[in-house]
Amino acid sequence: MYYIAVLIRSQPSIYPKILDISYQAKYVSMYHCLLFNLHKPHTDNSWARTSGIHRIANHLREQGWDAEVIDFAIAWSFSQLEELAKSRITSNTKFIGFSHMFQMGKSLKNWPASIEKFCAYIKQTYPDIVIITGSQHNPNFISDKVDYSVTGYGEHALDALLKYKFSNGPRPKFNLIKGLAGQKLIHALESYPAHPMREPTLIYEDRDFIFPGEWSTIEFSRGCKFSCSFCNFPVLGVKGDYTRTAEGFRNHIMTNYDRFGIENYMVSDETFNDSTEKITKFADVVETLPWKPYFTGFLRADLLVSRPKDKEELLRMGFLGHFYGIESFNHATGKIIGKGMDPSRLQQGLIDVKKYLLENSNNTYRGMISIIYGLPLETKESLCQTEEWLLANWRDQSLISWGLDLTDNDMGASHSKLSLNYSKYGYKKIEGPYDFKRYTQSFYSTPGNVTITEDEDGDKDDVINWKNENMDLSYAMDKARIIKNKFPLNGGFQIGNLLINKNTNKSATIEERLSITSNQAGWNYTDFTKFISNYIDKKLSL
Repeated sequence: MYYIAVLIRSQPSIYPKILDISYQAKYVSMYHCLLFNLHKPHTDNSWARTSGIHRIANHLREQGWDAEVIDFAIAWSFSQLEELAKSRITSNTKFIGFSHMFQMGKSLKNWPASIEKFCAYIKQTYPDIVIITGSQHNPNFISDKVDYSVTGYGEHALDALLKYKFSNGPRPKFNLIKGLAGQKLIHALESYPAHPMREPTLIYEDRDFIFPGEWSTIEFSRGCKFSCSFCNFPVLGVKGDYTRTAEGFRNHIMTNYDRFGIENYMVSDETFNDSTEKITKFADVVETLPWKPYFTGFLRADLLVSRPKDKEELLRMGFLGHFYGIESFNHATGKIIGKGMDPSRLQQGLIDVKKYLLENSNNTYRGMISIIYGLPLETKESLCQTEEWLLANWRDQSLISWGLDLTDNDMGASHSKLSLNYSKYGYKKIEGPYDFKRYTQSFYSTPGNVTITEDEDGDKDDVINWKNENMDLSYAMDKARIIKNKFPLNGGFQIGNLLINKNTNKSATIEERLSITSNQAGWNYTDFTKFISNYIDKKLSL
C-alpha cells in the first residue's frame, strides 16, 4: 500500500488506473472516510455535483486515503444514510466530512432532518469517528455534532488536521468558534494556504456513477489578480502566473472523457481571462482533442473589450458561456469598485463581442451580465439608464441582479472592503431587522419530497440593513428583482448546472440547455427523482 501511495504522488498521470486497482482489491489497510455533498439547490433544475468535495477526495487519495463521495446527500433519507454507514464503516473509517456548508446558515434548523439525525447516529454508534465540515467561505454554522470546521481552500489544512488526529502530527492552528466551546475552526487561508495549486486534479471514480454527457467543474488557476471593493472572494490580488500546465489540463479532461464521457465544463476560476496567454495556452490544447468541449465561467468584460484577440481565442477554446461581473454602468461607481472603463466603450464592446460570438458559434454563445443595485455613488437615475440599455441591447441574453450585500458577522475573512468600511463609502446602518425572507425563497422543494426550511430570521442578522443618500437596501432589492424578471433566458454560467434532460436520464444537450428559460415550469425534472433513486440504489449495492 505504501508503494501505491508513493506511486500515485510521483506519477499522477497514472493515478486513476492505480485507484481503480486499489478499490477493486479493497485494500483494508487504507484509512477510509466518507465525504457528503450538501449542495442545496435553489430550484428543482439547479441540482449539480459541486466540485469542492470531489477536489478534496482527489487530494486525499493522493495521500493514500480511501475517500468516497456521496453526492445529493440532502435527498437521502435517514434510513438510507444509516444503511450506507453500516455497509461502509469499518475500523479504518476515521472521519466523515460534509461540504458546501456556506448554504447551511448558522443553525441546525437549516440542516435537513435526515442529516441531523444521521450525525447524531454516528456520534452515538461510532463515537471514535470524527465529523468535519468544510466551506469555501467562513462557516457560520455551529453544531455540537461537528468536531472540526475548515474554511477556505482546505487541502493543506485538512492534511494538518488528519496528521494531528491520526498520525501523531503537531497540533494545528485552531480558532475556537464563538458561541460553542469544543468545535474548532481552521482558517486555511490564514494558516495553511493552498494557493497557488498548480495541478488541481478532479478525476471521478466509477463509484461516483457519472453518466455520459454529464458536466463537470474544472479549475485553471486559484485566486483572482484583482481586488474589487465589493468582493468577498477569499483569495484576491494574486501576483504572477499560477495557471495549471497544458499537459495537466489535457490529462485531466482526456481521463474524464475516456472514462465517463464528460465533454463540457463549468470553470471555477474567479477570473478566467486575466491574460491572453492563459486563454491561448488552453485553446491550443482544445484543438488537439477528439471532441469540441463547451466551457462556461466568469470573465472580466473590460479585459475582453480592451483585448480584441481574446474573443477569438475564447471561441477557439469553446469558452462560450460567459458571466460578466459588470456591477454598474455608472462611471464614478465603476472607478470606486475597481472597474473603471468608460461605460459607453464597455457597452459597445459587449455588443460587438456578443455579435461576433453568436455569428461564429452557431448561436451557442450565452452572456450573462451581473448588476449590483446600491453601490457607492449609484443613483436611481443612473440605474434607470442602465436598465434602459440592458432592455434595448441585452434582452436576448440574460441578467442577474441583486441589492448590495453588506455583511456584519464575527467571521471577518469573508468580508468585502465595503462591508469592513461601509460608513466610509456613505452607508448608514438602519436599526431593526432587514426583511430577508421577503426577497428569498422560504423553502426549497427537493427530489424525494424533502423540504429544506430556512431558520426563522433567514440569517438576517448577518445582513446590514443600510441606506445612503440615494437609496436604501429595500429599494435596491426591489428594483433588482423587478429587472431580473424581465430577462428569462438562462445565463452562460447557469446552463452547466442543469443536470439532466426533462424527460430522460440523459444529460441535456447544449442546444436544449440554451433553449430553457428560467421561469419555464416544465423543467421541474420529475424524472430527477428517478435519477436520485437510481443513484442511491447503486451506491447502496456496492
